Amino acid sequence: MRIGIIVVLALALLYIINGGAGALEAFLRAQRPIPDGGRVQEPEMINFADATAVGAWYSRNDDVMGGISESTFVASDAGSATFQGVVRAENNGGFATVQTDFSPARNLQVYDGIQLHVRGDGKKYGVYLRTDQRMAIYQATFVTSADTWQTVRLAWRDFVPTRFGRVIVAPALDPRNIQSLSLLIEFSQFGPFALEVKQIGVFEE
Repeated sequence: MRIGIIVVLALALLYIINGGAGALEAFLRAQRPIPDGGRVQEPEMINFADATAVGAWYSRNDDVMGGISESTFVASDAGSATFQGVVRAENNGGFATVQTDFSPARNLQVYDGIQLHVRGDGKKYGVYLRTDQRMAIYQATFVTSADTWQTVRLAWRDFVPTRFGRVIVAPALDPRNIQSLSLLIEFSQFGPFALEVKQIGVFEE
C-alpha cells in the first residue's frame, strides 16, 4: 500500500510540472474513487453521534428460518448506538444481525480494512460484508472485553466467504463494491447480548 502511495506522489509531481494544478486535481480524482454524489469517502464512514444514522439499519434475524431470536439497533444519548437483543435456540434458531445498505456501493479499495470503535459484553461478534459476489457473504469476527471500549481493525484479508454461516470456496473479498454491512452476534451464543458502537470506518496499514 505504501509503495503505491509513493508511486502516486511521484506521478502527481510530474503532473504538477507538466500540467499544473488542474491536471493534478483531475489525476487525484481518478485515483481516489468519489462515491456518494461526489463526496470523497472519509476514514470515518458512520458516526453514530448523528442519531439519524441509526435509522438506516434494520434487523435480520433467524426468524427467516423459523427462529425467535430478537435484535434492535438503538441510538443513545452518549452519541453511540447499541446492537442488542436475545439469541434463542428454539426452532433451530441461533443468530441475530443488523444491516445497513449502501447505495451506491462503496469503493474502498484505497483502504486496507474496516475499523470499529465498540464496547461489548465479552461475547464474540462479527461483521458481514456483501458485494456483487452473490454466492458469498464475507465475514470477519472479533471478541469483546466486557464493559471496555476497543478499537477493532478487520483487514480485508480477514474476511472469509460464507454461506448460511459456513465457510465456502469463493473468490476473496473485493473491496471495490461493498453493497452492505452487517453487525452480528456470533452464532449460538444464547441469551441477551449488547454491543455499543460509536464509529464504523476504514483504515490504512
